[in-house]
Amino acid sequence: MKKINLFFLSCLLFGAISCSSDDDNQSDTQNNVDPNPVEETALNANTVSKDISIEGATRITGAAPTPNGDIPFSMSETTQSGFLNSGFDISFSAPQNYAGAYLLIKSNDGTMASDYFDVPKSTALRSAPKKSANIFSKQSKVDNNIEIEVDFGNAIPPGKFCYLLCIYDDNGNISEPVEVCVEVEAWGGNSALVGTWNYTKQIENGVTILPGEKSECEDITLNCSNNQELVVEDFYCYILDSFKLTINSDGTYEYRSDDTNTGFNYSASTERCEPVFDTQESGYYVSKGKWAYDEEEKRMTLVEFEYLEAYGDQVYEGTSENGYVDFDGSTVIDGSSMVIKFSYEENITYNIEFFLSK
Repeated sequence: MKKINLFFLSCLLFGAISCSSDDDNQSDTQNNVDPNPVEETALNANTVSKDISIEGATRITGAAPTPNGDIPFSMSETTQSGFLNSGFDISFSAPQNYAGAYLLIKSNDGTMASDYFDVPKSTALRSAPKKSANIFSKQSKVDNNIEIEVDFGNAIPPGKFCYLLCIYDDNGNISEPVEVCVEVEAWGGNSALVGTWNYTKQIENGVTILPGEKSECEDITLNCSNNQELVVEDFYCYILDSFKLTINSDGTYEYRSDDTNTGFNYSASTERCEPVFDTQESGYYVSKGKWAYDEEEKRMTLVEFEYLEAYGDQVYEGTSENGYVDFDGSTVIDGSSMVIKFSYEENITYNIEFFLSK
């Protein structure tokens, strides 16, 4: 998704498929979870369907076309989270002849919405935003090539609903439906997270990295102007100097990361056929938005609604009406210590443990 500064139908005849409603509501003494019974409320299918939007999709009243099962389709996840005034993403792999998908909303009691969405392939193929200075920018998603962004309006409250998803091809074949149940998280949810947290270290594939130390170093091979090859070790390294995350009890958050990049000079290195490094370049990234905590999965999610990115004299800022899932990962609190876990892939898999303290 981004770079490692710290930091997602069928038709009515399938109504017999039921959503899971088994919840583990045991308290977590280590995480001081605040119970959110409102999130267990079964939401009305029509209420949800009428207040969601999918850019480029067509809303159609009536029953979705009947599947014939002649196109393979599966999804690895059967549950996921959604977020107030934001929504959720549907990610999956699809065969080459994929042409689109049908999405139908369903309530926990099996009631189907009176309409469905036809989502063409051109709408579903999306690329995630890239923000070079964002600490979570390389946080991995499942290796999928299709993503459907489902946006919520203001009428959808915390609670649970399900959706049925079928894909189809240009020949009229429609897959069997896959059912996924969504828990719309209330903002906030864990009082132990509230406070200001400062980055102390990270462990990347077993190697401990402290603030100000190099990480994510990469090598490069250059073809020099004299036709020789030059192998440069650590031509690029990322340095996280500091990171401060403030989590508020009203469900909002703000973080700032300050970083440095090694300044490798390609042209001078190619001309001289030796490594040439310029002055290191410093920058920072500020993210503001809302946070949620999934008590069953022990996961914290940061949904970014505005950001500011600066490098040198270049400043970029932006906002998002529906928000952007900036971080979603395992989060464990032990007193004044927080450990966040996430991973990303770039040639190899990087497993990160990110440590913060109050």
